[in-house]
Amino acid sequence: MEVKVSPDEKITLNALDSTDPFARQGKSSKPLNQHIPKGPKRDFSHYDEPMEKKEPEVKKIEVEEEPKVQKRGRKPKVEEKEVEEYNNPVIDSRNQDGMPSYRCEFAGRDIFVGFPCYKTTNPVTAFALIAMALDFGKDKIRFDMSIGDAMIYHSRNKIAQKFLETDAKWLLMIDDDIIPCIGRPAWMKSTVASARNMPDAPLQRHVLQRLIGANKTLIGGAYFGRQEGGPLMCSDRSLEPKARAYQDEIAPVDWVATGCMLVHRKVFQDIEEKYPELKSPIANGEFDYFHPINSATGEDVSFCKRAKQAGHQPHIDLGLPVFHVGYKTY
Repeated sequence: MEVKVSPDEKITLNALDSTDPFARQGKSSKPLNQHIPKGPKRDFSHYDEPMEKKEPEVKKIEVEEEPKVQKRGRKPKVEEKEVEEYNNPVIDSRNQDGMPSYRCEFAGRDIFVGFPCYKTTNPVTAFALIAMALDFGKDKIRFDMSIGDAMIYHSRNKIAQKFLETDAKWLLMIDDDIIPCIGRPAWMKSTVASARNMPDAPLQRHVLQRLIGANKTLIGGAYFGRQEGGPLMCSDRSLEPKARAYQDEIAPVDWVATGCMLVHRKVFQDIEEKYPELKSPIANGEFDYFHPINSATGEDVSFCKRAKQAGHQPHIDLGLPVFHVGYKTY
């Protein structure tokens, strides 16, 4: 008995079976050098006969009625709908085994991906971002970057400012040495050595589907420092065994690294209200959200502390595979 598969599942299965990150099903085209048989010769003798004069046909043009103009002062009644502040509807498709595929959609053009890059970027990171753009399309997701600034908190502030100038709700920051999971196990295993011994289940998760679906205003993916035996990049080192096992769990922490972090617009707005002194008098009134609190505190710890003081608890997704590029991938 043939198992029925939805169109989305066919696309998913085709992509997962291929090492091509942009694999799609399609019709095979004929080779260009294939012999095309010639048909019978056509008779053109009728062109020599005189043509009969025919009067041109007059087509009747149907005129559409103009829509009625709404009078001033009268507005059409609009049914009010309850809108949840942070919860975006996440629609995902699943394969025959019930696993979520990489194809997931969100309501509205709510996703802004910020990409800070100093000089170069890891090519696999670039491919992951391209795949993300192709999956969602320009109606759902937009991208911007900050290039050439050695001070990472400067780049993050620039990206935050660009994000706030749009109407997007979510800012996803992906660093140039981070490879996020985009729901393609076969492609990930073929390009990232650290993923080759992993089961498919964690690799089939998608960074946006997981982080937005967690329904938290500030959440980051779990990844380790880019050295042998590097620490888990968050405040709670006791979570490392769960992160190495990709346990399906969202945990509250004091801070989480900004290399793979999702932030809701409300976080920036509440930081502005809580810390008006962060407003720069010389930079067109822009806020310095990520400025280090002191010389011993990084921009990620500083930002998370301000966010927590403003009422937003940082979280970490321990079940999302995120790879950090250094001497090798971790």
